[in-house]
Amino acid sequence: MIRFADDIVLLATSENDLQTALIEMDNIFLEFKLNINTEKTKIMICSKQNESNINISIKGKRMEQINQFKYLGSIIDNEGRSKKEIKSRIGQAKKAFLLKSKLLTSKNVDQRTRNRLTKTYVLSTALYGCETWTLNKKEETALEAFQMCCWRKMEKIKWTELKTNEVLDLVKEKRTLLNNLRSRRWHMIGHTLRHNEELHSLILEGMIEGKRGRGRPRTCYISQIIKDARVDSYKQLKDKAQDRKSWREHLL
Repeated sequence: MIRFADDIVLLATSENDLQTALIEMDNIFLEFKLNINTEKTKIMICSKQNESNINISIKGKRMEQINQFKYLGSIIDNEGRSKKEIKSRIGQAKKAFLLKSKLLTSKNVDQRTRNRLTKTYVLSTALYGCETWTLNKKEETALEAFQMCCWRKMEKIKWTELKTNEVLDLVKEKRTLLNNLRSRRWHMIGHTLRHNEELHSLILEGMIEGKRGRGRPRTCYISQIIKDARVDSYKQLKDKAQDRKSWREHLL
């Protein structure tokens, strides 16, 4: 079970286990005069196989089966990819820029101040929850393009003018979004590896049943971390993370 306030996620490896856990949770809630909201309760299967619909019910009502849901502000889908979440984050960050556009594009405000406001209100929105993202080249390009879009809008430069380095010179900034993302992911994974909790180990080391599909393998989260750490194996990564000082000083 994963719980934050009244937002609860039940994890199970089979339909029967999930049904049993849901009934037990409902019985415990009743002891404290609490009820499960059947309208908001959804079911999602994560599997390499084309699983059919499952029948999970509570109080005689069958739960709706979905392909994705939002938990604590992040989109989680049944394929375990980050593409939809990154797209959603960029959209929310664009909205955040639009709400503050008069301030961020005003020439009456110092350039340095506008840069800091953009990083605080806009880029932080884009990177919310980025510690768990798995990136491929397409997502990296989209994030970098979004950052450049922010700097262009600040200087009121149209993208059709085909200016890149000139924009960075004007705002006195560099392409730092991906480095910030990797840094935040680095600190999170180091903390996780030093605390050998059962759930963390299951998420990082667990294997999904079934055969790998045809075609090029998907980008692996742990493989990206191993690449950043410049080690050869997951075991070496875990050993490296135990030295907190060295881990923090490691330059990505």
